[in-house]
Amino acid sequence: MTLIDTDDQRDLASSVARFVAGQAPMSAVRETIRSEASFDPAVWRRLSQEIGVAGLAIPEEYGGAGASWSDLVVAVRALGAGLVPTPLLATSVLAAGTLLALDDKDARREWLPRFAEGTAIGTLAVSEGSRGWASGGSSVSVADGALTGTKTGVLNAAEADVLLVSTADGIFLVEKDAPGLTVTPVEGLDLTQGVATVALENTPGRLLAGDAAAALDTVLDVANLVLAAEQAAATKACLDMTTEYAKIRYSFGQPIGIYQGVKHPLANIYTDWALTDAAVRRASESLAEGAATASLDAAAARHLASSGYVEAAKQTMLLHGGIGFTWEHDAHLYYRNAITGNVLLGGPAFQQDRIAEKLGI
Repeated sequence: MTLIDTDDQRDLASSVARFVAGQAPMSAVRETIRSEASFDPAVWRRLSQEIGVAGLAIPEEYGGAGASWSDLVVAVRALGAGLVPTPLLATSVLAAGTLLALDDKDARREWLPRFAEGTAIGTLAVSEGSRGWASGGSSVSVADGALTGTKTGVLNAAEADVLLVSTADGIFLVEKDAPGLTVTPVEGLDLTQGVATVALENTPGRLLAGDAAAALDTVLDVANLVLAAEQAAATKACLDMTTEYAKIRYSFGQPIGIYQGVKHPLANIYTDWALTDAAVRRASESLAEGAATASLDAAAARHLASSGYVEAAKQTMLLHGGIGFTWEHDAHLYYRNAITGNVLLGGPAFQQDRIAEKLGI
């Protein structure tokens, strides 16, 4: 992937964008929000089976398309622009990415084909309270293959068929019906993302073969890239929405877009988006090539995307005036998504520390 998408990537982006416009517009997103589900299973099934989004980055030997993470990023941009609720980050990135980074072929053969076809949901449980992305250790205890402890902020855990739980002893595979497993959905700020607290009480799990620390480090790079791509697309959606409003909203007989107090924030949003989009494309290329700077590029893209999106979403509400703060307008949905995404899988301070670490500072 370069700064210019390939023909295949443009076709993929068009297919996903058409799907979103026809099957998952904002009206459908709002219906999902009002329901108890964190995503529409029918939408996810069609995305997985008709377009192949769920299995894009899963190798062909496990039922996927065998494409790269760069191709998945192309699809994610269309989904992120529309705030479409899906378990893609949890299943196709965190769970599938972790299994691919580990050496457990039996677990891959069992779960990756189901992830690819959209018939199973997986997730990765790493965070513990205020510790954020706790890759350097865990308070979850392990005794005779049974796990006891708590994981917080676990994406799509309530719908997951399998959870990959990080511990100090490695990563354990825990199925949804395991005894002692309690999943409690949490009402988060972002209404388009399902999160839950996972409690384990002497819960049996299977230790997966492979270097757990290296796998978590690898999957964090991919997660940072995918989340940054989603945020960059949402930033552009905020820009487009507000620009159009500035053309039709009149004040003192003039469209508000002529005033500096409106033009300058829009110019700043555009600048942030352009920098973020370039950083996402650079990180995507680095990961696809296995470059030595891949981790640094992914963390930098994520840091730029998160901060830029928060500002863009805030300005979108403000520049829409009173209507931007109402439930009926979509601006607040983007703002909620931006605030949550800013701290998801490691907040700003964590990402800055990761950048410093990869720079050797």
